[in-house]
Amino acid sequence: MAALQGELQLQIMGVLWRLEAATVERVRGELPARGGAYTTVQTVLNRLADRGLLTRHKVGNAIEYRPSVSEPEYLTSTLRATLAGASRPARRAALAELVGELGDEDLAAIRGEAQETARRSRRR
Repeated sequence: MAALQGELQLQIMGVLWRLEAATVERVRGELPARGGAYTTVQTVLNRLADRGLLTRHKVGNAIEYRPSVSEPEYLTSTLRATLAGASRPARRAALAELVGELGDEDLAAIRGEAQETARRSRRR
């Protein structure tokens, strides 16, 4: 999966993950005040679509963009790619650091999700 490059791509994907589908004008309107010109946002959306992170659909006279991957799927893929070349001790240390930053509620949710993932894996 292609990695996001730059703050504007991250912001645009964040908007689309939240809205699920939007036109260039809608995405531009959801970006911070300095989100960029219409053509800049359009170019970034088209590049993200060309790289497989978005799909394009004609709706009336406009093009609507949708994420082709969910935010959790993207983050999982990015983390896997980042950690793939690291040693086992380094991966464990990095993940422990991240987990250490979570609160009790998040930790409980992760435990539940991990148990569900383990159950699904055993069924395969």
